[in-house]
Amino acid sequence: MRLHIIQWWFATMFIVCSGLTAQTNWSGGNLSKISEVSLDISVNGLEDPMWEKKVEQISLLFLDRYKLKINPDRFSPAVDIKISVIEPGDNPLVSYNIDLSVYDFFISKDDYTKNYSKKKIIKKFKTGKIYQQNILGQSSNEMMRPDMENTLIRLLDNFIDQWYQDNPLKQF
Repeated sequence: MRLHIIQWWFATMFIVCSGLTAQTNWSGGNLSKISEVSLDISVNGLEDPMWEKKVEQISLLFLDRYKLKINPDRFSPAVDIKISVIEPGDNPLVSYNIDLSVYDFFISKDDYTKNYSKKKIIKKFKTGKIYQQNILGQSSNEMMRPDMENTLIRLLDNFIDQWYQDNPLKQF
């Protein structure tokens, strides 16, 4: 009986500790020292060009409210917002996916250390995701646009929260 209690206790502690460590944020610290980004928005599945402009304006106004500058001439880092919409004919529900990613240049540790000793200028950088979050959603036809706007604002808010965590002095 005593062995059974000890096994149960260790199994419970293992599950709790595994769950706690599995919830860490992989992008933590990746947004540090970023003060200027470019913005790229693409909308697939909707034939309304005005809505794409509205999404761009919402994003620009939201990011402009904080101290993250948008520079369209800057190549990297880039905030990429992709919105995909599937309208399933006679089904009253519309499915959508909103993905917010931040891309930046990076170099592998091996390339850096190999060229550092030779004092060469490194020219071959790779592009990689330093932040990503996406939300899948469903909505009715008449509530699709407001629901997607709220989802986009939620994603942008989460991005700004992470950016402030990585750049705490930008809050002042």
